[in-house]
Formats: sequence, structure tokens, C-alpha cells
Amino acid sequence: MRSLVLDLEQRRLEQRDAPEPELKAADEVRFRIQEVGVCGTDRELVSGRLRRRPGDRPALVIGHEALGQVLETGAAVNGLERGDWVVPMIRRPCAPACRSCARGRNDLCLTGGFNERGIFGLDGYFTEFAVDAARYLLRVPERLVEHAILIEPLSVVEKAVARALAVRQTEENSALVLGLGPIGILAALVLQSRGFRVRLASLEPRDHPRAAMLEAHGVEYSTTFEGRYDLIVEAAGSAELAFQAVRALGPAGVFVTLGAGQAVGEFSFIDLIVGNHTIVGSVNASPQAFQMALTDLETLPPTALRAMIRRFEFGDYRRTLFDRPPGAEPKFVHVV
Repeated sequence: MRSLVLDLEQRRLEQRDAPEPELKAADEVRFRIQEVGVCGTDRELVSGRLRRRPGDRPALVIGHEALGQVLETGAAVNGLERGDWVVPMIRRPCAPACRSCARGRNDLCLTGGFNERGIFGLDGYFTEFAVDAARYLLRVPERLVEHAILIEPLSVVEKAVARALAVRQTEENSALVLGLGPIGILAALVLQSRGFRVRLASLEPRDHPRAAMLEAHGVEYSTTFEGRYDLIVEAAGSAELAFQAVRALGPAGVFVTLGAGQAVGEFSFIDLIVGNHTIVGSVNASPQAFQMALTDLETLPPTALRAMIRRFEFGDYRRTLFDRPPGAEPKFVHVV
């Protein structure tokens, strides 16, 4: 079967033939990959910018956003059958399992010894067939298959928004989202569905197709973020921008960062204290967040979801991982 393999030692990405995986345990499911999404993490991985862990395997099938259709189930599998559509969850627990992993919250692993399919330690889904334990597969109704490839990035948003709402101390509802990529757009749509007045700020000009799409769906777009906000979601991947945006928190505001790296500068702890501010970091997603993503996929405007996706053939991976062709759609998806 075709597989897209990253040689981590040689920094080389190439298509290889690999044997089809088979069921090895009664709780496993074999499925055919229909689509695989490309995101910033994949680009960081293939460019060498994503830090490797000691002992990482020398070569890896990449791809962690996937949609597949069940071909075969083990004897102990309940709730999934041949023909069902599934989206896999990404992170696998550390071993021996820490307390978080033991209760199914691999996203909160306490040891850092987790694996992530297509990122750390385990082959991913940029291939034709895969096998997973049934507990890591989310069943997707056929009516949602068109947009189901968005479930993994949407699950990241769901966890971040849930974390923010859990620590929110007021009922004020102004929100700022930074970044016009898939995470930023999905965050804006989810917050809007939760009753927030949302502004999305990014560097793209106001006449950019993505900005126009958001405004058509009631989300304000701006290239600046003056004012004060009760909830801010950083999805731009810019630490410098995040540094600036923290100063835009209103009283008792919550700031969630999803992509910022390192920045150098001054930070006012006294403003944090006096303002009753909360700063939250969030990564990966829990099974509950994947389920919330499935629920929201049903209610978010399908015209917006459709406008986010641009599909490519399997072999066009150099265009999406290296060249990043310009276009209105932020989410690149390969049809396997």
C-alpha cells in the first residue's frame, strides 16, 4: 500500500510501499483511509522545526488528521461495523500509564511519555489502510462525512473553549480570536455558537476570501484588535502577537494560547493580579472534546465548513507540505 514516509535521520520525505496492517487484537479495527488533512504540525515535522524526542524511531508515516471507513473489526469490538465512518484520536498513553492516561485523558499525560500517531513514536494515516483500537475511533454519521476531516482540529478548539469557559468568572461575552487559519476560523465559529460577540484579527487584508466568508457568517474581521475582550484565543502561532494580545484582556478576562512559541519581553504580573486575568495553555484533545467536535460539526454552518477545505490527490503532498499554494481555503486535504 502507498504510504508517505518521513525519514527523520535523512530529513527526506518520500512515498513508499508498505504491507497492509492486520488485526492483532480482539479490540482492534481495520479501516481504509479516505482522507488525510495537512496542518502546521505536519509542516514543522517535515521541515525539521518540530523538536524530536530522544529514542524516536528513524522513520515515520506522517499524517494525524484522518477520516476512514471500517473494513474489519475484532471479536471484542462493539458499536462499530463494516462500512462505518471513523475519525481517529491521535494521542496514545504513556506506559506504564500515569494517572491521567489511566483515566483516558491522554491529552493530560503527566510524564510526557505519550505517543502521537503521525507525530511522535507511531505511524500516522497518510497511507491507504490503518489499524487502531476501537476506543481511539470516533464514529461519524454518514451525513457529516463531507466535513468530518475537520473533527480533529475542531476537537483542539473544543478543549480550549471548554477550558476557558470552566475558569471564566463573569458572563461577559466579547471574544477575540487571533489567526485566520483553520484553528482560528473554527474557534471563531464555535465561540459564536456559544453566544459570544466574536472578532477575528489577522494580518490578511480585509478583502481576503476567508475574511469575507467569516463576515458573511456574522464574525467581524479586523487587522487590528484595539479594545478589551473577555475571552481571547491565540491561534496565530505568533508569540509576539500573543504578547500584545494579553494586554487586551478585559476585567476577569481569559486568554487561551494554542500555537504561540517563545517571546522575549516584559510581562506585568500586577496587571494579571489586579485584572483577575487567567492565562491558559491547551494542547491535543480529550475523547470528550472529540465528541463535542462531532456535535458542533452538526450545527456549524455547512457553507463555512465547505469553504475551508481544498482537496488534493495523494501524490500532491509536496504542494501542500512545502509549497503551500495560495487560495481561499485554509485546510488542505488529501484524498487517498
